[in-house]
Amino acid sequence: MNMTIKKIRYNRKLFTTAFTCFLGISIFFICSEIPQTFIAHFLHVDPSFTGGLICADFINSSNDASSLVRYTVHEPVTNARWQQSAEYWQLSLEFKNDTPDFGKINIFIDADNINNTSNEPPSRDFMLQIDNTEGKLYDSMGNFICDTEYYKLEDGKLIKIRIPLHDKKIQKILGAKKTIHYIYQDSSPVLTFEASMKAHKKSKKEIKEDKAFVNYVKQLYAKTQPSQPANGKTTAESLAFYKEKSDANPEDFVSLSYYGTYLAVKGGESSVMKAVSLVNEAYIYLDKAAKLSAGKEGEVEILMNRASVSASVPEQVFGKAASGAEDFMRIVSLTENETLKAYCYVMAYECYQKSGKETLAILALQEAQKMVQYQ
Repeated sequence: MNMTIKKIRYNRKLFTTAFTCFLGISIFFICSEIPQTFIAHFLHVDPSFTGGLICADFINSSNDASSLVRYTVHEPVTNARWQQSAEYWQLSLEFKNDTPDFGKINIFIDADNINNTSNEPPSRDFMLQIDNTEGKLYDSMGNFICDTEYYKLEDGKLIKIRIPLHDKKIQKILGAKKTIHYIYQDSSPVLTFEASMKAHKKSKKEIKEDKAFVNYVKQLYAKTQPSQPANGKTTAESLAFYKEKSDANPEDFVSLSYYGTYLAVKGGESSVMKAVSLVNEAYIYLDKAAKLSAGKEGEVEILMNRASVSASVPEQVFGKAASGAEDFMRIVSLTENETLKAYCYVMAYECYQKSGKETLAILALQEAQKMVQYQ
């Protein structure tokens, strides 16, 4: 019984330390990112380089058999500079797995604003045929119109199709108020999707609501943590303590993890140049600890340490946000604690956002929203 109580207290101490360290690292590194954020605010990438503004987005968060996780319709681009086509229309498809073998995808596109909700192939203005190597566009009679620009990214997980708007037949897209997309994979219906042809951006209200929800979940998690630091030691004292323990037992993944964490904390208390060196050194210990703890009791605490550091350090310098998100998602799969799960989902959401993995960010936020009642 006494051993069980000690074990519970020990686990709470680990979570407290990780949470406290995370906050300590953040304060310094968030301040360090201010100049970068300030500069980025004034850098504007023209939408014509990235495919055009987004008109409509379908996110498939269900666990159905379809491998398609996201379908995005962009606003047609005109007068694009330094692009293969000066006028084009981009459609993007994102899949659950890398190098998906999806066979053949047919997308029937209706630009006449006639909403057909049946599952049968509709009368359509265009048919876009996509396989693993190319995309071709046909008219309503099945006549070939043109080849598309075909871009396979992220190991084949993301496919971007740019339809040139040279042909007069396809230029009717420019005047359409909306389009209806009927997606078939290997002759089976996957999705019927209606898209306005005007770009849609999240409103300030929606962005504010997402941020408020994320902060709410973080506060819920913080309430589960004791208010005082676990050991009351300074950073230097904690480093010495865990260094001695890890030197005595190189297989002690707990001590290795906390030594790495406090190295990152020390980085947060140092000059920027020194911080880079200390954080890089920290990951040597954090990575080793994660490897040693894999599949063992205590893995959650070890991953929480590394994930928290990865979420805190500047993405522009260390590029650790994506691996931090993976650690948070791994914790989700290992714990039954719903508050911890929700916290890890919102932390993964922020990490995916930092690393430019927008689809995964949206999915993580949706999972958190399913778990936590808010307002």
